[in-house]
Amino acid sequence: MSLMKKVSAAAAAAAMTLSLASCGSDTTWGADIDGMRLRAGILIYFQSNAVSEAGQYLSEGETDVLDITIEDTPSKEWINDEAVEDMREYVAVEKKFTELGLSFENNEEKAASNTVDQWWEYVGEYFESVGVSKQSYYDVVLNSQKRAAIFDYYYADGGEKAVSDEDIKNHLLENNARIKFIKMELKDGEGNLLKSDGKAELKKMAEDYIERAKGGESFEAIEDEYNKYYENLIAEASGTAGDEETDVPEDTEVPEGSSEETERISYGTIVSKGSVIPSEKVANTVFDGSLNVGDYTIVEEDEVWYIVHRIDLFDDPAYLDSQRDSVRRELKGEEFDATVLGWIEGQNITVNEAALKRYKLEKLTEE
Repeated sequence: MSLMKKVSAAAAAAAMTLSLASCGSDTTWGADIDGMRLRAGILIYFQSNAVSEAGQYLSEGETDVLDITIEDTPSKEWINDEAVEDMREYVAVEKKFTELGLSFENNEEKAASNTVDQWWEYVGEYFESVGVSKQSYYDVVLNSQKRAAIFDYYYADGGEKAVSDEDIKNHLLENNARIKFIKMELKDGEGNLLKSDGKAELKKMAEDYIERAKGGESFEAIEDEYNKYYENLIAEASGTAGDEETDVPEDTEVPEGSSEETERISYGTIVSKGSVIPSEKVANTVFDGSLNVGDYTIVEEDEVWYIVHRIDLFDDPAYLDSQRDSVRRELKGEEFDATVLGWIEGQNITVNEAALKRYKLEKLTEE
């Protein structure tokens, strides 16, 4: 849970009316919140999530999450508190979805059902063993769809707090870059590291490649040329050069529109700050301020060199659209979580003590 969410939760708890009810043998429900009675399976589902989260608080040598203290609270109490808060948010989302007059326009109910069907094959046996029915799982998945719809209501295009494309682009540019690169092995065909003469030859090759690319040659074609060159080195060293070559009849024509006729187009590779793809040193070079869009450089490492060409992050016209949703959530996720916590203030809550006694937390930690 984020710090903002913890602070908001503390404030909300001060305004919460909470009671425990022992309702005989009726353990089919887990809590009643503002008149909405939630299945016991939903309570158990959220308890299971909290048990998993509690695992991060285990110290070295500790193995039982039910026998530790979390944030100055016995872990069992902490787990149940987390589950109750999740149920409160569940109800707040259900009510806000209705209050805003939202409805699903992209068959989200079917998507939720498909998600449950796909995952039930893997998690169904476990969930049923601890008391979570397939219907309860579906309810939780659909609730998450409603939460996403509410987020979009506020922050997507046209929303009251819509995140502008300029803000999205600036966030992407700050954290991501697009490059093309050629990985050049600092080895001969037998896998031996190159000596000084070999390195000098490879360096000249790399510099020639860069000049050719600057002159307008396709970067992809140059990459293919290098890959073929190195494959031949290996083949020559192993004595298999020419084994896979085949003669092409002189009258063979290249079909119109084939891959041989059409230049290969690549939008490169997205590199993020701290990325290790293609390498940490390449990522550091891209983000140290020395490599602008359009620039080329050679990044030298112990066993490989990289020719790196930085291109416009938005060269791929589909990139911005593909990133809008995730960036909105990165920028506004904590703000939205705090907003949801504001909705739970003043709720009247009755937790079913009989269900708590029947569905013991120990069951969630059995292997």
